Amino acid sequence: MTSEALPIQRPVDPAPPGSSDGRHGPSSRHSRVAIVGAGFTGLAVGLALLRRGVHDFVLLERADDVGGVWRDNTYPGVGVDTPSPLYQLRAMTNPDWSDLYAPGHEVQDYARRLARSTGLLDHVRFDADVLSARWDPADARWRIATPSGEFTADVLVSAAGLVADPKLPDVDGLADFPGPVFHSARWDHDADLTGSRVAVVGTGATAVQLVPELQPRVAELHVLQRTPAWILPKPERPVGERTRRALAANPLLCRMQFDVMYVGAELLAATRRSRLLREALTRVGRRHLAAQTPDPQLRARLTPDFDYACKRPLVSNDYLPAMGAPNTTLHTGGLTRVEGRTVVSGDGSRAEVDAIVLTTGFEVGATAPIARRIHDAHGRSLRDHWGSRPRAYLGMSYPGFPNLFLMQGPNATSGASSTLLFSEAQARYVADAVCRMAAEGIRALDVKPAVEERWTRRIRRRSARTVYETGGCASYYQNDEGVNVVMWPANTAEYQLRTRRFRLSPFDVERGRTGAGRPLHPLRPVRLAATA
Repeated sequence: MTSEALPIQRPVDPAPPGSSDGRHGPSSRHSRVAIVGAGFTGLAVGLALLRRGVHDFVLLERADDVGGVWRDNTYPGVGVDTPSPLYQLRAMTNPDWSDLYAPGHEVQDYARRLARSTGLLDHVRFDADVLSARWDPADARWRIATPSGEFTADVLVSAAGLVADPKLPDVDGLADFPGPVFHSARWDHDADLTGSRVAVVGTGATAVQLVPELQPRVAELHVLQRTPAWILPKPERPVGERTRRALAANPLLCRMQFDVMYVGAELLAATRRSRLLREALTRVGRRHLAAQTPDPQLRARLTPDFDYACKRPLVSNDYLPAMGAPNTTLHTGGLTRVEGRTVVSGDGSRAEVDAIVLTTGFEVGATAPIARRIHDAHGRSLRDHWGSRPRAYLGMSYPGFPNLFLMQGPNATSGASSTLLFSEAQARYVADAVCRMAAEGIRALDVKPAVEERWTRRIRRRSARTVYETGGCASYYQNDEGVNVVMWPANTAEYQLRTRRFRLSPFDVERGRTGAGRPLHPLRPVRLAATA
């Protein structure tokens, strides 16, 4: 299955050099705000700026389309594992989901409609991969290097994405494998796997969707599992045409549907602290596993030995039956080496295969490429500052990096609710900060080190009491020391409350009516449609 949405129509030279006065959009090289990435988070920032009357911004997108992770992931079976009504921007909801858990091409189509219908597409510069960004204190602006030349901006927003860059395993012999080898997020549609012997490395959220699609098509399916996941039944509910028409005609119904799903997700997210709730959901997971896996030996190997929600829980009705199919073999211990066409797992088992599909996750936090590419005035990157412990005030601001906002930064996203709730909260906060700087003549903001340190200590204390650190697993939420550096340790509503408006007191301020401190003239807030 590939994305069925039509390719986006790219604007022809939307902002020729020198064409902008800063009121109708960015010039080709300088803007008030530069946003890295045109996935949903980047689009959310753009929408928030438009709603506040800020038109002088650019979205720097490395690919040739919007959509981010939904543009990149076209593997068979791709779809949301969060209920569709919750996986949308509340500023512009989508009434046209075909199922409670929508397929990936519908999410990508929604992103494209957002970009087109709001005018955000005019602000996107495609094929503009950010190679490096460095703060220039003399001019109080960011200098951003891309393959198409340098851009500058008064404010830099990193919306590069939490799961944007595939993580490839360092396994002996993998580079010498004679057949197709690719990551699921870079699916090779030229590789016909029908009737082949295929190895799938990893058993996380992607594999749970991919394995049931591959299993009927291939001769042999070898699944190399490092650790199993807790899997719950998936409530698949197609959305009828009449329901979709009603949602489109009445945006209030979309909002009500969103709110109901939000409350349910927040209750489930309470598993991070509630052992009682975790035990109840563990029983659901065990019953689901028993019902779908009659073989007791296979069932034992598919049973996690860590607490529910320590790693991201998954939903599926067809993964476990596919794992029990006659042509599927489970190998435990992960992939340890490759010898010619033979994959060798940690349990010592071996299998000769024709192709290898990697579902091995993504570079997150300090290892993400964007953390190596954003530099302070002295040339030190975020990764250099962070080491193994990514940290930032509100997950967005780090000392020594003025006018920089990180979207879904350290401890500022969700593993249970929708990540887009955090994206929209952060987007509103950034737009408020940009407007405050313009209104008060502030050319540079830099969070105070003491503020960031207090914030980080508070997050560490609260995180230490969550299942993310006490549940007995190793996950991408954690650094090498077992510390949660990715997930917000409390409920989403608290984060939304903390970011409801920008506060100046946590920041050191440099005033001046240049750069970010120049006035916004005139303010032209954009009224958006309720639905995309």
